Amino acid sequence: MHPKYLRASVIATSLVCVPGTAWAARVDYSLDLGMEWNDNVTLAPSDPIDQRYLRSGLGFLVTENNSSVQAHADGRVEYRDYEDDVFTDTVDGTLSGSLNWIAIPQRLYFLVEDNLSIQPVDALVPDAPGNRQQVNVFSAGPTMMFNWSPTLQGQAELRYVDSDAEVTDEFNSQRLALALRTIKELTPTSRVSLNVQAQRVDFEDDIVARDYNRYDLFGRYSRTLAQFELGTDLGYSRIEYRQGSQTRSEPLFRVDATWSPSERHSLTVMASSQFSDTAIDALSSIQADATLPQNVLTGDAVVNASPYEIRNLDLEYTFTNTRLNFMVAPYVQKRNYVDSDEFDQNNHGLRSDLHWLLRRSLTLGMYGTYEKIEYTQLGREDETTRVGATLRYQWTRHWSAGLEWERYKRDSNAVGQSVSQNLVYLSISYSNR
Repeated sequence: MHPKYLRASVIATSLVCVPGTAWAARVDYSLDLGMEWNDNVTLAPSDPIDQRYLRSGLGFLVTENNSSVQAHADGRVEYRDYEDDVFTDTVDGTLSGSLNWIAIPQRLYFLVEDNLSIQPVDALVPDAPGNRQQVNVFSAGPTMMFNWSPTLQGQAELRYVDSDAEVTDEFNSQRLALALRTIKELTPTSRVSLNVQAQRVDFEDDIVARDYNRYDLFGRYSRTLAQFELGTDLGYSRIEYRQGSQTRSEPLFRVDATWSPSERHSLTVMASSQFSDTAIDALSSIQADATLPQNVLTGDAVVNASPYEIRNLDLEYTFTNTRLNFMVAPYVQKRNYVDSDEFDQNNHGLRSDLHWLLRRSLTLGMYGTYEKIEYTQLGREDETTRVGATLRYQWTRHWSAGLEWERYKRDSNAVGQSVSQNLVYLSISYSNR
């Protein structure tokens, strides 16, 4: 892991030690060590290199929730010792976390967020070890609350955001973001708000990247019932480049609804049409209800300086009981970049995940993803599938053995970009809980 991003991650997690608070965080971690077999370690379209190598990992989850601090951090570090110098030995790591410190109850909060991920250097090339980079996005700032009446509140937010990529320098930037909100409670279960947001984005590389200001004005309606939740945003966004007079304006629309007819079933629908960028996506992906990470996954983000207009529709169905958890999530998406149309794309896909407790000491996990991407300006189409299974035997409270299998395949109409890979990982793990 590059020291620059390791320092940012350490800062994000160490800030949970806020002076004047009783710090009694819950820490969960898991250590694993084993042998991995890979039938195409370089993800070459022909003449694959078959290897067995040592792999080890550490996953952790830190949580705290009291009257002064709400904090969580989850992450994982993995080491691979490759043979025959095909690649240098690698250390990959991810971290996602946030800290909300209540400095003055109902008046002043401080929020710190950090997302350290692995993303491709070139999004058009397969996910081999030589095509990966660390990308870190850090955000911090205060939130002021104004209680004008029992049903009317005001809110002001100021955030400093720092974005860094290990290889793609054009992504590196600093930004200041300000938001003003007026929130009116209509009933105990519904509220409306008026939101004004502004961002000033300054890139370190002014030759490739263009500095800009972004403005958002939108209204929000939300309702929360026992079995149904709804949130809707409607407004307008504008991007103004500070060099020249170019501007871009688009309507802003977001809706998310969750229906839970029983404790076992849940259906979520999300749709949006809005501006976004890779840094905003990284911060919005931080989840307070994250679980202990079992793998270090490489993302699929295009790491560049351009904002983009994104339209998407996502569905997610989950089923949960004492022995079986199941999730399936189809989606459709269209993405148009403002500065460069090279990566403009239409894509659709499906994600699924299953965990089945076969018996008290034996768990079966299965997952699968499918995605088809059409790069509209390049005339290129990629179809990617990833399926896998995990069998884990828990022979004591802390010790377990696992067998993991995964198959990855990408079919592309671009020459030399169709590849496949099979992985098998046999490991022993120790967990503190």
